[in-house]
Amino acid sequence: MPNLWIEGGSLSNKTERMVQEFCQWSETDFANQPNPQAASQKVLVLTVDSQQRRSLSDRLMLITHGRYPVTAVTPLSFFRDEVRLFWTLLVKKLSLKAQFPLLLRVENEQELAGKVWKDRLDTNTLQMEGVGRDRLVRRLLDLFLLAAYGGWDLTEIPTILNAGIETTSLEVLEQSPKNGVVSPPAAEIQPSEPEQWQEISEALQEWRNYCWESGLLTYGIITDLFAHHLLPNPQYQRQLKQRFKYVIVDRADEMPAIACDLCKFLLKNHAQGVFTFNPDGSARLGLGADPDYWQEIKSACEVEKLPPKPNTLGAEITETVIDLVSSPSFQFLEPYPNVYSIESVSRAKLFRNVAEAIAEAITSEVVKASDIAIIAPGLDNIANYAIAEILQKKQIHIQPLNDQRPLSHSAQVRSLLTLLALVYPHLGKLISRDHIAEMLVVLTEAIDPVRAGILADYCFAPHPDNPQLLPSETYNQWNRLGYEANQAYENLRQWVEQQSPTLAPLLFIDRAINIFFRPLKLNYEHTATLQSLIETAQYYWQLSLRLDQPDATILADFIQLIRQGTVTANPYAPNPPQNSVVLATIFQYRMARLSHPWQFWLDASSDLWLQGGSAALFAAPLFLKGWNGEKWTAEAQNQADMQRLQRLLRDLLARTGDRLYLCHSELSTNGQIQNGVLLPLIEISK
Repeated sequence: MPNLWIEGGSLSNKTERMVQEFCQWSETDFANQPNPQAASQKVLVLTVDSQQRRSLSDRLMLITHGRYPVTAVTPLSFFRDEVRLFWTLLVKKLSLKAQFPLLLRVENEQELAGKVWKDRLDTNTLQMEGVGRDRLVRRLLDLFLLAAYGGWDLTEIPTILNAGIETTSLEVLEQSPKNGVVSPPAAEIQPSEPEQWQEISEALQEWRNYCWESGLLTYGIITDLFAHHLLPNPQYQRQLKQRFKYVIVDRADEMPAIACDLCKFLLKNHAQGVFTFNPDGSARLGLGADPDYWQEIKSACEVEKLPPKPNTLGAEITETVIDLVSSPSFQFLEPYPNVYSIESVSRAKLFRNVAEAIAEAITSEVVKASDIAIIAPGLDNIANYAIAEILQKKQIHIQPLNDQRPLSHSAQVRSLLTLLALVYPHLGKLISRDHIAEMLVVLTEAIDPVRAGILADYCFAPHPDNPQLLPSETYNQWNRLGYEANQAYENLRQWVEQQSPTLAPLLFIDRAINIFFRPLKLNYEHTATLQSLIETAQYYWQLSLRLDQPDATILADFIQLIRQGTVTANPYAPNPPQNSVVLATIFQYRMARLSHPWQFWLDASSDLWLQGGSAALFAAPLFLKGWNGEKWTAEAQNQADMQRLQRLLRDLLARTGDRLYLCHSELSTNGQIQNGVLLPLIEISK
């Protein structure tokens, strides 16, 4: 049987056709094997993310009644598992220390890389013009991952950046509150561009060597190891050929080039392949996906093109919308029958208008809440909170997609960090009277904010090494606190004094949660946040012990890490109410592959619709296999932005069933008049 390439737009049943092909394999191949389950486990299924992996794995399991289990993974999880499985092979080849590898979380990767590059950052030998220190560290780590995705070696990065980036010589940076960059001394000589790119390459090689020596794995390190040291290895290749005889790739347009190289190897060694591809997808282009490179596999497959889904708003208006947005015309056009606009002067008023329009439609039973999606190019905290608050007051549930909130936003977490600083020595500089007052309110029910402020002012003794809570009698009018507040404070103070600093911090956190929070029967949001804190602490101590850091340093760094807000948790229940309005960014909505009868496009007049924003990494186009080696100019970027806009418009309109609302305000948050690329569409809406 030939390999199959299934191509079609959004909701064109590509996955359904792929599942049918798998069922055919199970009937013609697996069922005739002596051990059918062992045969089916030779199927490698690659999906875009963990959510799609679970969905597709369950679908294949149900349709075959659980008889034919498969290996369903994301590319990154497959690379991670392979590197761990063949770690001894890598240890021998690269002469690494024989220790079990430890996977770094993103927040720990950022923190640790900053420490490894501290001297380079302090002396400004490692820098980019206009980029702050933390952002620079993140950008370099992203460059590492992009290079690994594309199969490039780190030594090739200077050549790529020097050839592709159009910049002028670096100038002395001015101090800017916006980006947090402090200008170096005026007399200091700034590096030229080739020197700058070479320094970046050397820093990334230093980071890689450090991780190898310490047995640490990041997704960049994992992908680099797989691409350059595992996949080309003859011993590994023999194992790979034996383990997988079939390969399924769902949404190849969202996959990196190194995953394509893996599939090419399997197909070359007589594996059977099925691939789905969405020309209107590529949402991860700019984040490592290389859809054009996957076209090389298409030439070796039987191509099956599926027609677009009928009876959608997109089927009626997509092409005219694309023409209108790409080439605005001032000629009169009739308004689209099912495209409406919600307008206001200010953005704050827009949120209320949108929420009230949704509430009115649901209350009048024109549409159900589950049939509505609010989609925005970017969701700031104001928009998220305002819309959710208005709808919830009207008894309408709202479901934010992948909403991650920093652990530091939780008062319970902040109070536990304050307790740590009170019990363990040398942490006094990390707490203030405000921290103490908040802790007293959160950990006790009898102390209100006013009494907590009085106690923090008069009964807290700051000290860099040994801060203390003093008896309530220290306040000369302690009797005005009231009996209940006084008793609650004394009980807490005595409990803190009874704790020993020799107790492991993880056990202390667990003990404090059991004492102060378990009796309160917290809701899911708070429970999940505390669970995430414990998991983060457990991992942080495991990593710090691997790096032989002293306990005092571990504690101080852990408290600062949490307070920086880089560690997040999902505050929403895993099974939200089914009848909920979905709130998502464009990227989240497209990656989740959702569709709704009604869509509300928020901030439709914003320039963000044309920009990649956080969905595009620095220099990402230069690491694609099809890059021609020329400068990436502003014109090339504008062209790429327009192509991206056309794809997302086709994608979103195909996922709209009946009605589209373009929601926009004349003024942006900063008071500027908005003149975004979708304005021509807004002008002819109802």
